[in-house]
Amino acid sequence: MTAPRPLLTVCIPLFDRADEVAPVLESVLAQGYTDWEVVLIEDASSEREAIRTAVAPFQGAHPDRIRYLENPTTLGYDRNFRRLVREARGRYVFILGNDDRVAPGAFQAIADALARTGEIGMFLRAYAFFRGDPTNIVQVNRFFPEARHFPPGRGAFFAVFRRLVSMSGLVFHRDAAAALETDRWDGTLFYQHWLAGNLAVTHGVIYLPDLFALFRMGGTPPQFGTAEVERGRFIPGIQPPETDLRMNRDILAIGEAIDARHGLGIMDAVRLDFARYAYPSLAHQAHQPWPVLYRYYRDLGALGYARSAWYHLWFWSMVTVGEPRLTALLRWVRRVVGHTPQLSRPMT
Repeated sequence: MTAPRPLLTVCIPLFDRADEVAPVLESVLAQGYTDWEVVLIEDASSEREAIRTAVAPFQGAHPDRIRYLENPTTLGYDRNFRRLVREARGRYVFILGNDDRVAPGAFQAIADALARTGEIGMFLRAYAFFRGDPTNIVQVNRFFPEARHFPPGRGAFFAVFRRLVSMSGLVFHRDAAAALETDRWDGTLFYQHWLAGNLAVTHGVIYLPDLFALFRMGGTPPQFGTAEVERGRFIPGIQPPETDLRMNRDILAIGEAIDARHGLGIMDAVRLDFARYAYPSLAHQAHQPWPVLYRYYRDLGALGYARSAWYHLWFWSMVTVGEPRLTALLRWVRRVVGHTPQLSRPMT
Protein backbone atom coordinates (compact mmCIF):
# COMPACT_ATOMS: atom_id res chain seq x y z
CA MET A 1 0.00 0.00 0.00
CA THR A 2 1.29 3.45 -0.90
CA ALA A 3 1.85 5.72 2.10
CA PRO A 4 -0.38 8.81 2.17
CA ARG A 5 1.27 11.99 0.95
CA PRO A 6 2.33 14.40 3.69
CA LEU A 7 0.86 17.85 3.56
CA LEU A 8 4.27 19.52 3.31
CA THR A 9 7.67 18.74 1.90
CA VAL A 10 10.30 21.10 3.29
CA CYS A 11 12.77 21.57 0.43
CA ILE A 12 16.27 22.66 1.49
CA PRO A 13 19.02 23.27 -1.11
CA LEU A 14 22.45 22.77 0.44
CA PHE A 15 25.72 24.39 -0.63
CA ASP A 16 28.47 25.01 1.96
CA ARG A 17 27.37 26.42 5.37
CA ALA A 18 27.67 22.98 6.99
CA ASP A 19 27.47 24.52 10.46
CA GLU A 20 23.94 25.76 9.68
CA VAL A 21 22.48 22.35 8.85
CA ALA A 22 21.62 21.35 12.42
CA PRO A 23 19.92 24.65 13.40
CA VAL A 24 17.87 24.63 10.19
CA LEU A 25 16.64 21.07 10.78
CA GLU A 26 16.00 21.77 14.46
CA SER A 27 13.66 24.62 13.45
CA VAL A 28 11.69 22.10 11.36
CA LEU A 29 11.57 19.51 14.11
CA ALA A 30 10.38 22.15 16.59
CA GLN A 31 7.10 22.59 14.70
CA GLY A 32 4.04 21.37 16.55
CA TYR A 33 2.40 20.26 13.30
CA THR A 34 3.84 16.94 12.19
CA ASP A 35 2.46 16.03 8.74
CA TRP A 36 5.66 16.83 6.83
CA GLU A 37 8.81 15.43 5.31
CA VAL A 38 12.17 17.05 4.51
CA VAL A 39 14.22 16.74 1.33
CA LEU A 40 17.76 18.12 1.35
CA ILE A 41 19.90 18.13 -1.80
CA GLU A 42 23.61 18.94 -1.52
CA ASP A 43 24.93 20.61 -4.68
CA ALA A 44 28.53 19.33 -4.82
CA SER A 45 30.04 22.05 -2.63
CA SER A 46 33.44 22.04 -0.94
CA GLU A 47 31.75 21.19 2.39
CA ARG A 48 29.94 18.07 1.20
CA GLU A 49 31.56 15.72 3.73
CA ALA A 50 30.80 18.05 6.64
CA ILE A 51 27.21 18.51 5.44
CA ARG A 52 26.70 14.77 5.07
CA THR A 53 28.01 14.28 8.61
CA ALA A 54 25.73 17.01 9.97
CA VAL A 55 22.61 15.53 8.34
CA ALA A 56 23.33 11.93 9.35
CA PRO A 57 22.04 12.00 12.98
CA PHE A 58 18.81 13.71 11.93
CA GLN A 59 18.25 11.23 9.11
CA GLY A 60 19.07 8.36 11.44
CA ALA A 61 16.53 9.55 13.99
CA HIS A 62 13.83 10.24 11.37
CA PRO A 63 14.52 7.92 8.40
CA ASP A 64 10.93 8.02 7.20
CA ARG A 65 10.74 11.82 7.19
CA ILE A 66 14.18 13.16 6.25
CA ARG A 67 15.79 12.37 2.89
CA TYR A 68 19.27 13.51 1.96
CA LEU A 69 20.41 13.49 -1.68
CA GLU A 70 23.57 14.65 -3.47
CA ASN A 71 24.10 16.05 -6.95
CA PRO A 72 27.12 14.50 -8.74
CA THR A 73 28.07 17.96 -10.07
CA THR A 74 27.06 21.48 -9.08
CA LEU A 75 23.73 22.20 -10.76
CA GLY A 76 23.30 25.74 -9.45
CA TYR A 77 20.42 27.32 -7.58
CA ASP A 78 17.64 27.08 -10.20
CA ARG A 79 18.42 23.53 -11.34
CA ASN A 80 18.69 22.31 -7.77
CA PHE A 81 15.38 24.05 -6.98
CA ARG A 82 13.73 22.10 -9.81
CA ARG A 83 15.13 18.83 -8.55
CA LEU A 84 13.83 19.54 -5.05
CA VAL A 85 10.31 20.07 -6.39
CA ARG A 86 10.63 16.90 -8.47
CA GLU A 87 11.71 14.84 -5.43
CA ALA A 88 9.02 16.21 -3.12
CA ARG A 89 6.21 13.84 -2.11
CA GLY A 90 4.08 16.35 -0.22
CA ARG A 91 0.99 18.10 -1.51
CA TYR A 92 2.78 21.41 -0.97
CA VAL A 93 6.45 22.36 -0.92
CA PHE A 94 7.83 24.72 1.71
CA ILE A 95 11.09 26.25 0.48
CA LEU A 96 13.79 26.96 3.06
CA GLY A 97 17.26 28.45 2.62
CA ASN A 98 20.20 26.65 4.14
CA ASP A 99 20.89 29.33 6.78
CA ASP A 100 17.32 30.46 7.49
CA ARG A 101 14.79 29.05 9.96
CA VAL A 102 11.15 27.97 9.95
CA ALA A 103 9.25 30.37 12.20
CA PRO A 104 7.42 28.78 15.16
CA GLY A 105 3.88 27.75 14.26
CA ALA A 106 4.34 28.17 10.50
CA PHE A 107 3.25 24.66 9.50
CA GLN A 108 0.11 24.79 11.64
CA ALA A 109 -0.87 28.15 10.12
CA ILE A 110 -0.59 26.63 6.64
CA ALA A 111 -2.64 23.56 7.57
CA ASP A 112 -5.33 25.69 9.20
CA ALA A 113 -5.59 27.98 6.17
CA LEU A 114 -5.90 25.05 3.77
CA ALA A 115 -8.61 23.52 5.97
CA ARG A 116 -10.57 26.76 5.61
CA THR A 117 -10.04 27.43 1.89
CA GLY A 118 -9.13 24.18 0.17
CA GLU A 119 -6.52 23.89 -2.58
CA ILE A 120 -4.48 26.98 -3.48
CA GLY A 121 -1.58 27.70 -5.83
CA MET A 122 0.76 29.26 -3.32
CA PHE A 123 1.14 31.06 -0.03
CA LEU A 124 2.65 34.52 0.21
CA ARG A 125 4.14 34.84 3.66
CA ALA A 126 5.27 37.29 6.27
CA TYR A 127 8.88 36.92 7.37
CA ALA A 128 11.44 38.42 9.73
CA PHE A 129 15.17 39.09 9.74
CA PHE A 130 17.39 38.02 12.63
CA ARG A 131 20.99 38.75 13.47
CA GLY A 132 23.05 36.09 15.23
CA ASP A 133 20.45 34.21 17.28
CA PRO A 134 16.95 33.72 15.78
CA THR A 135 15.45 35.34 18.87
CA ASN A 136 17.24 38.58 17.96
CA ILE A 137 14.66 39.84 15.45
CA VAL A 138 15.70 43.13 13.85
CA GLN A 139 12.91 43.57 11.30
CA VAL A 140 9.48 42.05 10.60
CA ASN A 141 8.00 42.30 7.11
CA ARG A 142 4.26 41.96 6.69
CA PHE A 143 2.79 43.00 3.36
CA PHE A 144 -0.78 43.41 4.60
CA PRO A 145 -2.29 43.78 8.08
CA GLU A 146 -4.59 40.77 7.72
CA ALA A 147 -4.96 37.48 5.86
CA ARG A 148 -6.04 37.85 2.23
CA HIS A 149 -7.19 35.54 -0.52
CA PHE A 150 -6.39 36.49 -4.11
CA PRO A 151 -8.45 34.48 -6.62
CA PRO A 152 -6.65 33.26 -9.76
CA GLY A 153 -5.89 35.98 -12.30
CA ARG A 154 -4.28 39.35 -12.88
CA GLY A 155 -4.87 40.64 -9.37
CA ALA A 156 -3.14 37.66 -7.79
CA PHE A 157 -0.13 38.01 -10.11
CA PHE A 158 0.16 41.72 -9.34
CA ALA A 159 -0.17 41.09 -5.61
CA VAL A 160 2.62 38.54 -5.36
CA PHE A 161 5.21 39.13 -8.07
CA ARG A 162 7.08 42.02 -6.47
CA ARG A 163 6.57 40.69 -2.95
CA LEU A 164 8.34 37.34 -3.37
CA VAL A 165 11.80 38.53 -2.27
CA SER A 166 13.92 35.44 -1.43
CA MET A 167 12.71 31.87 -1.43
CA SER A 168 12.47 30.95 2.26
CA GLY A 169 8.94 30.43 3.48
CA LEU A 170 7.32 30.39 0.05
CA VAL A 171 4.82 27.54 -0.25
CA PHE A 172 3.78 26.09 -3.62
CA HIS A 173 1.25 23.49 -4.72
CA ARG A 174 3.68 20.69 -5.52
CA ASP A 175 1.99 19.08 -8.53
CA ALA A 176 1.10 22.41 -10.16
CA ALA A 177 4.67 23.62 -9.62
CA ALA A 178 6.14 20.42 -11.08
CA ALA A 179 4.01 20.87 -14.20
CA LEU A 180 5.70 24.25 -14.80
CA GLU A 181 9.23 22.80 -14.91
CA THR A 182 11.53 24.54 -17.40
CA ASP A 183 15.24 25.24 -17.78
CA ARG A 184 14.54 28.61 -19.40
CA TRP A 185 15.49 30.59 -16.28
CA ASP A 186 18.56 28.62 -15.23
CA GLY A 187 21.23 30.95 -13.89
CA THR A 188 18.86 33.77 -12.92
CA LEU A 189 18.30 32.70 -9.26
CA PHE A 190 14.60 33.51 -9.73
CA TYR A 191 12.97 30.19 -10.54
CA GLN A 192 10.60 30.85 -7.61
CA HIS A 193 9.25 33.89 -9.51
CA TRP A 194 8.40 31.71 -12.50
CA LEU A 195 6.49 29.28 -10.29
CA ALA A 196 4.77 31.89 -8.14
CA GLY A 197 3.69 34.12 -11.01
CA ASN A 198 2.14 31.28 -12.98
CA LEU A 199 0.50 29.67 -9.95
CA ALA A 200 -0.99 33.01 -8.93
CA VAL A 201 -2.64 33.34 -12.33
CA THR A 202 -3.95 29.78 -12.55
CA HIS A 203 -4.57 28.71 -8.94
CA GLY A 204 -4.72 31.81 -6.74
CA VAL A 205 -2.84 32.95 -3.64
CA ILE A 206 -3.32 33.09 0.11
CA TYR A 207 -1.44 35.71 2.11
CA LEU A 208 -1.05 35.09 5.84
CA PRO A 209 0.39 37.61 8.30
CA ASP A 210 1.84 34.72 10.32
CA LEU A 211 5.62 34.54 10.14
CA PHE A 212 6.69 31.58 8.02
CA ALA A 213 10.45 32.12 7.83
CA LEU A 214 13.25 33.84 9.71
CA PHE A 215 15.98 35.19 7.42
CA ARG A 216 19.56 35.48 8.63
CA MET A 217 21.28 38.84 8.26
CA GLY A 218 25.02 38.65 7.68
CA GLY A 219 26.74 35.29 7.89
CA THR A 220 28.63 33.64 5.04
CA PRO A 221 27.96 35.32 1.68
CA PRO A 222 26.20 33.07 -0.86
CA GLN A 223 28.46 31.42 -3.43
CA PHE A 224 26.31 31.94 -6.51
CA GLY A 225 28.47 31.77 -9.63
CA THR A 226 30.07 28.41 -8.84
CA ALA A 227 27.83 26.37 -11.15
CA GLU A 228 28.60 26.45 -14.86
CA VAL A 229 25.20 27.97 -15.70
CA GLU A 230 25.85 30.84 -13.24
CA ARG A 231 29.42 31.67 -14.26
CA GLY A 232 29.79 35.06 -15.88
CA ARG A 233 26.54 36.16 -14.27
CA PHE A 234 27.54 36.06 -10.61
CA ILE A 235 30.76 36.38 -8.64
CA PRO A 236 30.86 34.09 -5.59
CA GLY A 237 30.64 36.06 -2.36
CA ILE A 238 30.03 39.55 -3.80
CA GLN A 239 27.20 41.42 -5.55
CA PRO A 240 28.36 44.48 -7.53
CA PRO A 241 25.94 46.92 -9.22
CA GLU A 242 26.10 45.04 -12.53
CA THR A 243 24.79 41.93 -10.76
CA ASP A 244 21.90 43.79 -9.16
CA LEU A 245 20.99 45.29 -12.53
CA ARG A 246 21.01 41.89 -14.19
CA MET A 247 18.87 40.44 -11.42
CA ASN A 248 16.28 43.20 -11.85
CA ARG A 249 16.28 42.61 -15.62
CA ASP A 250 15.84 38.87 -15.12
CA ILE A 251 12.89 39.29 -12.73
CA LEU A 252 11.17 41.60 -15.20
CA ALA A 253 11.91 39.21 -18.08
CA ILE A 254 10.24 36.39 -16.15
CA GLY A 255 7.29 38.67 -15.50
CA GLU A 256 7.05 39.53 -19.19
CA ALA A 257 7.07 35.82 -20.08
CA ILE A 258 4.26 35.06 -17.62
CA ASP A 259 2.32 38.09 -18.84
CA ALA A 260 2.59 36.90 -22.44
CA ARG A 261 1.79 33.28 -21.55
CA HIS A 262 -1.52 34.24 -19.94
CA GLY A 263 -2.34 37.41 -21.89
CA LEU A 264 -2.43 39.58 -18.76
CA GLY A 265 -1.27 42.90 -20.21
CA ILE A 266 -0.15 44.31 -16.85
CA MET A 267 3.64 44.46 -16.97
CA ASP A 268 3.70 48.26 -17.22
CA ALA A 269 1.86 48.36 -13.91
CA VAL A 270 4.20 45.73 -12.45
CA ARG A 271 7.29 47.78 -13.45
CA LEU A 272 5.85 50.82 -11.71
CA ASP A 273 5.13 48.66 -8.67
CA PHE A 274 8.79 47.60 -8.57
CA ALA A 275 9.81 51.26 -8.92
CA ARG A 276 7.67 52.37 -5.98
CA TYR A 277 9.43 49.85 -3.77
CA ALA A 278 12.93 50.15 -5.25
CA TYR A 279 14.58 51.39 -2.08
CA PRO A 280 16.13 48.01 -1.08
CA SER A 281 17.74 47.71 -4.53
CA LEU A 282 19.15 51.23 -4.23
CA ALA A 283 20.24 50.79 -0.62
CA HIS A 284 22.10 47.58 -1.47
CA GLN A 285 24.61 49.62 -3.50
CA ALA A 286 24.63 52.74 -1.28
CA HIS A 287 28.23 52.03 -0.21
CA GLN A 288 29.52 52.55 -3.75
CA PRO A 289 31.50 55.68 -4.73
CA TRP A 290 29.25 58.46 -6.03
CA PRO A 291 29.97 57.99 -9.77
CA VAL A 292 29.24 54.25 -9.51
CA LEU A 293 26.11 54.79 -7.40
CA TYR A 294 24.74 57.46 -9.73
CA ARG A 295 25.34 55.28 -12.80
CA TYR A 296 23.54 52.43 -11.05
CA TYR A 297 20.59 54.75 -10.27
CA ARG A 298 20.48 55.85 -13.89
CA ASP A 299 20.71 52.31 -15.30
CA LEU A 300 18.15 50.91 -12.89
CA GLY A 301 15.82 53.76 -13.81
CA ALA A 302 16.20 52.85 -17.49
CA LEU A 303 14.40 49.55 -16.75
CA GLY A 304 11.23 51.62 -16.42
CA TYR A 305 11.62 52.59 -12.78
CA ALA A 306 12.42 56.23 -13.62
CA ARG A 307 8.77 56.76 -14.59
CA SER A 308 7.82 56.68 -10.91
CA ALA A 309 8.33 59.73 -8.70
CA TRP A 310 8.81 57.34 -5.78
CA TYR A 311 11.96 55.95 -7.39
CA HIS A 312 13.62 59.34 -7.52
CA LEU A 313 12.39 60.22 -4.03
CA TRP A 314 13.99 57.08 -2.60
CA PHE A 315 17.32 57.74 -4.27
CA TRP A 316 17.69 61.41 -3.40
CA SER A 317 16.41 60.87 0.14
CA MET A 318 19.01 58.14 0.61
CA VAL A 319 21.76 60.40 -0.74
CA THR A 320 20.66 63.35 1.40
CA VAL A 321 19.84 61.59 4.67
CA GLY A 322 22.20 58.65 4.34
CA GLU A 323 21.30 55.00 3.89
CA PRO A 324 21.68 53.97 7.58
CA ARG A 325 19.34 56.71 8.81
CA LEU A 326 16.75 56.15 6.09
CA THR A 327 16.80 52.38 6.60
CA ALA A 328 16.34 52.85 10.36
CA LEU A 329 13.44 55.23 9.72
CA LEU A 330 11.70 52.76 7.42
CA ARG A 331 12.10 49.98 9.99
CA TRP A 332 10.50 52.25 12.58
CA VAL A 333 7.59 52.97 10.23
CA ARG A 334 7.03 49.24 9.71
CA ARG A 335 6.99 48.65 13.46
CA VAL A 336 4.53 51.48 14.09
CA VAL A 337 2.19 50.65 11.19
CA GLY A 338 2.55 46.88 11.62
CA HIS A 339 3.06 46.19 7.93
CA THR A 340 4.68 47.66 4.84
CA PRO A 341 2.89 50.88 3.79
CA GLN A 342 0.84 50.43 0.63
CA LEU A 343 2.17 52.59 -2.22
CA SER A 344 0.31 50.73 -4.99
CA ARG A 345 -3.38 50.14 -5.52
CA PRO A 346 -4.57 46.53 -5.80
CA MET A 347 -5.32 45.34 -9.31
CA THR A 348 -8.28 43.22 -10.33
